[in-house]
Amino acid sequence: MSETFPRETFDTFVIDGHDWDGSTLSLRYTLRGPNPVTFTEVIDFGDTLAGAQPDPLLSRLLTLTCSLSYFKAAAPGRIEIAFPTHDFERHYLAALIEGGLGEFAYTNRLPGALTPEITGPPATAQSRAADGWDPAATPLVPVGGGKDSVVSIEAFRHHGIAPMLFSVNRYDPIDRCIEVSGLDSVHVKRSIDRGLIKANAEGAYNGHVPVTAINSVIGLIVADARGFGPVVLSNERSSNVGNVEWLGRDINHQWSKSLTYETLLRDTLARHGFNPDRYFSLLRGLSESQIADRFATADQYFGVFTSCNRLFALDPSRRASSWCGQCPKCQFVFVLLAPRLGRPTCEKIFGRNLFADTGNRDGMADILGLGVHKPFECVGEYYEAAEAMLAVIDDPQWQGLELVDEFAGQRTQLAAVAVNPDPSPARHHVPARYAKLLDD
Repeated sequence: MSETFPRETFDTFVIDGHDWDGSTLSLRYTLRGPNPVTFTEVIDFGDTLAGAQPDPLLSRLLTLTCSLSYFKAAAPGRIEIAFPTHDFERHYLAALIEGGLGEFAYTNRLPGALTPEITGPPATAQSRAADGWDPAATPLVPVGGGKDSVVSIEAFRHHGIAPMLFSVNRYDPIDRCIEVSGLDSVHVKRSIDRGLIKANAEGAYNGHVPVTAINSVIGLIVADARGFGPVVLSNERSSNVGNVEWLGRDINHQWSKSLTYETLLRDTLARHGFNPDRYFSLLRGLSESQIADRFATADQYFGVFTSCNRLFALDPSRRASSWCGQCPKCQFVFVLLAPRLGRPTCEKIFGRNLFADTGNRDGMADILGLGVHKPFECVGEYYEAAEAMLAVIDDPQWQGLELVDEFAGQRTQLAAVAVNPDPSPARHHVPARYAKLLDD
């Protein structure tokens, strides 16, 4: 890699503002220094807004939320918001950076990146009419192509509700799941400034950003403009659990899927005068194991869903065509589904048997709680994976595979891990009218 990006020369990151041109939103940012660098992110809503005027407060919130992708290129100690904002909006941005860039700061050893000084002109308080939003209107359900959103979709369908499905950008697993569901869908195209990709190649800081937060606010803009009901995500309770402790902080790869972010966004909406029930996660009270149990009954999706993140690479030339079989996400889902679906079905879904590949030994040890730490991926808690692995070890159809037999020799350790450290009911924000969708 050519280290030519002068990241140390930038003293301030400026959130310049946003502009609408029809249904296209341009978000503008600047890294300020001796030789400033500007970025423009473009979000094309296409016909998803149906000609409606987007709410300016939500547009402003999205401008703040998307800024992290560009701030992290140099992570200077100061952020200047060029347009007026309220204290609670600046609090939102500060909390988003501190939680959503935790993994980025950890991997780049940049603790200071999590607490930049945030300045900018204050917004004047303005009265706003009572929120006329209809909580009974058609819900907007984001689809990620994996098992979680499938479980939400089928919960709605089981109760005779046809939600509008939604995605940011189009990917094969998402399109396949939507096709199987038979439901209508809307899609938004998000284009990161190519200059950021160039800067990364030249040595800019790079790393994980809270994509779920970005997609959530985009969904809120669509739902508000179209008169939909709530934006209903499919984040479960294990996303509240971090990966590693660092300098007194809980570093959580899934922070923007956590109850902490969900509450932050709901509180920010409420401060703007919106009903906070416009946004919640249906599956928040469920564990990964409970979701897997429900997914095991949705066999129509077995041949189309994919949780492997390598199918979602920004660069199409780097995208995998199916499960890679080597990443933590593949390993976790395979372990979780193995005792529920059986060996023939799992081998058909994944195109291989991950327990037969000794190259997966260290990765599986990590997800089972026998390795270094929980991988920086969207995987569940140790006890869930260990519980599933114990069931696999006792099932004759899986015996004789090298990794199964190897982990069988660690049964005592697995049994110790396979104890739910927090069996208390999970907190959630699911309104009563939607909580009943998870009743069997």
